[in-house]
Amino acid sequence: MRILVLALIALLAAVPASAAVTPRFLGTGHDPGVAVDSAGAAHVAWIGETADGQEVAEYCQVPRRARTCTVRRTLALTDWGTGKAQVMLGPQPGAVLVLVPVFTEPALLFRSTDNGASFATVALGEFLAMERAVYGPGDSISIMNGGTVGSAFGRYGLDGSGPAGPSVAFGDRIESLDRDLTRHGAGLAAFLGSGGGMRSILWSGLGDPNAQASWVEGPRLNGNRTSPTPATGPSGTFVAYVDRKGRRSDTFVRRLRGRRYLRARRVSREDPTELALAQGPRGDLALVWPDSDDTWFARSRRGRRWTRPRRLVRGSEPGDVQAALGRRGGWIVWDGDAGNLGDNPIRLARIPRLPRR
Repeated sequence: MRILVLALIALLAAVPASAAVTPRFLGTGHDPGVAVDSAGAAHVAWIGETADGQEVAEYCQVPRRARTCTVRRTLALTDWGTGKAQVMLGPQPGAVLVLVPVFTEPALLFRSTDNGASFATVALGEFLAMERAVYGPGDSISIMNGGTVGSAFGRYGLDGSGPAGPSVAFGDRIESLDRDLTRHGAGLAAFLGSGGGMRSILWSGLGDPNAQASWVEGPRLNGNRTSPTPATGPSGTFVAYVDRKGRRSDTFVRRLRGRRYLRARRVSREDPTELALAQGPRGDLALVWPDSDDTWFARSRRGRRWTRPRRLVRGSEPGDVQAALGRRGGWIVWDGDAGNLGDNPIRLARIPRLPRR
């Protein structure tokens, strides 16, 4: 009997803590973005083209328990899209914002007030590429550029008012190959990562964010710290990053409180090339990262203690992973290619909810 019990314990220990979820196939294109509404539905957008070669942005809405798009819209672009498609949800019920950078032309903002049933088009400033767009503070959109150009920023009203292009420069392309942007308190925080360290640049919410003088240097972490990805919400502002020391590599998450970092929390000993951090409206967090074959994740209630890494998706060529959390769990979306072009499968998968206490 004792041998049987020991054998059963060994078998249970060999079972993974979380079975991999089966991703949904949404279409083809590149550089998808995702947001989650209060009902748990995923709002996804990506850049693609029609059968006759017309460049478009595809919008798809997947309810929490559905496997396919229940709302699908094709939005025309004026030229080919560059950088990452962005999806944001406004505070008003039914407000959906899809933002797409367009090569050598103004970025296009598609606005819906009826939960994606119809969209109006507004032209913003010209961004050669786009890494992140953030709704707010206020009724505005803040944009961090991407690609191989130097990191820069611009803020726009939903009516298209704002600068002709990026108005604030944060760093050249060498010191800011990895970059991201998030809300922080009443203002914003930008993060730049490279082999020479990780910088933060802060706007307090006072003064014109399109003026260089309104931004100040925040805390810096020296060393080979890359892939910064931030998230903000009820638990505060957090940033995840990869810290490489010789042959050792660790993934950490820190909270940015005001203008200083709190204690680093190690989440993984892996060496991912990209990270996706999301915070939900209840303050819970999820960190997602791909390796060469699979996609992994860890969860935290408030950012202090993290679950052990677990496999989220097996296979499916992870790359360009984006994540978002809602009140009922979350979603990740990816295209399987780290570049900003191509006709790749767009896939969507759920992030499991944290277990109840």
